[in-house]
Amino acid sequence: MRIGIDAHFVGVREGGNERYCEGIIQQLGQAAAPGDEYYIFSYRGAARSRIPDGTARLTHLPLARRSVAWQRAVELPLYSRRLDLDVLHVPFNFLPLFRCRKVVTIHDLPFLHLPETHLRMERARMALLTRLAARCADHVLTVSEFTKRDIAAAYGVDPARITVTPNAADREVFRPLDDAARAAFRRSRGLDFDYLLFVGTLQPRKNLPVLIEAYARLRARGRRDHHLVLVGRKGWLYQDVFRAVRDRGLEDVVHHIDAVDAAVLTGFYNAATALVMPSRWESFGVPIVEAMSCGCPVVCSTAAAMPEVCGDAALPFDPNDPDELAAQLERVVDDTELRRDLARRGEVNCARFSWERTAGLVAGVYHAA
Repeated sequence: MRIGIDAHFVGVREGGNERYCEGIIQQLGQAAAPGDEYYIFSYRGAARSRIPDGTARLTHLPLARRSVAWQRAVELPLYSRRLDLDVLHVPFNFLPLFRCRKVVTIHDLPFLHLPETHLRMERARMALLTRLAARCADHVLTVSEFTKRDIAAAYGVDPARITVTPNAADREVFRPLDDAARAAFRRSRGLDFDYLLFVGTLQPRKNLPVLIEAYARLRARGRRDHHLVLVGRKGWLYQDVFRAVRDRGLEDVVHHIDAVDAAVLTGFYNAATALVMPSRWESFGVPIVEAMSCGCPVVCSTAAAMPEVCGDAALPFDPNDPDELAAQLERVVDDTELRRDLARRGEVNCARFSWERTAGLVAGVYHAA
């Protein structure tokens, strides 16, 4: 079987969607079924830097332009015809038109549920393209049972045409570090303070103003022993985050660091007192399992799919209640035994998710699509 996978941003930027695609391809390449050939399409072949050549029956091919519209309208259909693909997998919501069987990953539908957190044109584009992808694909993949139900309800897709293929963490990369390695990481990054950590794109649905307000209330109670570190690229409408920091006078204790690769991110998880996930919407929440894999306690919103992913291994809070979040932050900062217990439960919980298992599910869909 000849299978094409659109990996257009792998090696170009860091994020949960990119790690999903990378993690699946790594495993598929290592355990390709007899007769399967995989063709990986990425911008200027950038995915090759993350998924080396030489992996069994895996060939990298370049996309010449960064424009996703051009890639889907022109380059991917041309490759599909030239290679005579049996299946084309597009792990994002924009589905090319071509005669081969098509599999699409729809990660989430926040533009339907939180329209105010998206720019108007982006919302309209996502609504149109996602509806077309859901209805025209031969099979739909998504990352949680929560989102499977959401897609089925929103677009009238038969649940039998939707398969849950969860995210995971690479346990060889995201792992606990010893004391010396953590100390070395702190020195290399100038982290001479304890801190609470957020990881993700700075955009409205991540709900960072509520996190900043909760953190400000914690400091107002006299708790000034922790800084707040935000790791992630700036998304749309990110300005509200920095405005909230300025309004609360927190410029010296809230630090923004742009997106980093997995190895550096592992250091941030290991050195943090806890990861905080304040999102109003997540279809999965990759930082949850990455942090747990590193032994980092998690304080997590109860919105959308996050309770499904956290299990009983995180401190929950209502994402609309900064007082509840502040109380949970105070608990996790004050209670050493609680942090140890959360780390133990987190390790057990994140073992539910593996790229090997997910890639097996994806390969099954390719062959059945």
